[in-house]
Amino acid sequence: MFKKLIQTLLLGVFLGMVPLGCCKDEPREYVTVRGLKLYLSEPAPGSPLLNSGARTSAPELLTTVRLEYNYVAAAPVGALFTSQAVAWSCEAPGRKGLKDKVTAVTFTSTGLFNGVAAGQPLNQFVRCSGGRSYHQGAEFALAYLADSLNSWKSGEYGDLNTPLYLRISPKPRDNAHQQFQLRLRFASGHEVVQTAPDIRWD
Repeated sequence: MFKKLIQTLLLGVFLGMVPLGCCKDEPREYVTVRGLKLYLSEPAPGSPLLNSGARTSAPELLTTVRLEYNYVAAAPVGALFTSQAVAWSCEAPGRKGLKDKVTAVTFTSTGLFNGVAAGQPLNQFVRCSGGRSYHQGAEFALAYLADSLNSWKSGEYGDLNTPLYLRISPKPRDNAHQQFQLRLRFASGHEVVQTAPDIRWD
């Protein structure tokens, strides 16, 4: 009788009907972006951050982007007798990357910028680096930033705590007053927007 009970229990564990595993929580395999932080500075190492009202005459500026995010679990899927609770090892959170993929990245200014009207994309004036670059750390066009973010997975390419850098150049010839804005749009229709400090770039 005891042998029969053990066999039934082992069969239940194998089929996933009896939850067993080392992880107490449901695996949080994905990441969702909940916000952004933008920091503006001159590109020289050790340069202080430019706060609202600051003036600069640097030939280019650097926007440091930090993503604020949460680890989330996948929606329940699978066969009737399959359970996520049957886990013999605990996997790192976020290993499957963004759950809600980025579909568009827009970088704009609230003022005229080298002939580009306020609120229009400044793609030709921005180069990206950091994060998950196709070129192993080299700069790439803003147009590829969405793909770069979408290809990120924790453990394989590092951590979303690693900042992204947006290099803006050349400085505007037609309007010293600038306030930059970064907008991420996701497949769900959700948007995350952040505005940098209001500066004068003489």
